[in-house]
Amino acid sequence: MTKIKNTAEAILDTAQSIVQDVGFNGFSYAHIAEKVGIRTASIHYHFPNKEDLGEALISRYHRNFISAITQIDTQTQNSLEKLRKFTLLYGGPVQDYCTCLGVMISTDLATLSGKTREGLAQLFSANLEWLERVMDQGRREGYLNFEGAANVQAHQFLASLQGAQLLARSFRDVSRFNMIAEGLISALT
Repeated sequence: MTKIKNTAEAILDTAQSIVQDVGFNGFSYAHIAEKVGIRTASIHYHFPNKEDLGEALISRYHRNFISAITQIDTQTQNSLEKLRKFTLLYGGPVQDYCTCLGVMISTDLATLSGKTREGLAQLFSANLEWLERVMDQGRREGYLNFEGAANVQAHQFLASLQGAQLLARSFRDVSRFNMIAEGLISALT
């Protein structure tokens, strides 16, 4: 059973890497099979069709995101520091001139299954809900200063990080992401 699980994880890891580079519609099972070193039939065993793979990718990415923000919440009390660590989550893919899975897969939204679109919306909602909570708490505690509603600020913060990923990728310049992320944090203090 471990080998089967490891194969499924290797498929998901490889698919995620490919999607973050070329998008969901930019690859086939043959691309994954070649990189993993298996036959396409093995991929179909775990993920009968590409929609199943898309749903599994988003579901796993969402679980990993929840785990990451839970870790941030557990390890960090200061809301400003929580936001800094959050920007590091979005900064990770930029190091390889990629975007997060959510950003890249959303560019193919029109061709995704309903479950994958729903999973994507849930992922973005989880981001926004966490940001809103942290921003609201940070303002109450005096760590953060901003005008207007926390949910509006959360949307602007998330959209700016996603846009920063795209700019860094387009220019192949990580410093553009860092500049925007630092500007977002500075604007809140």
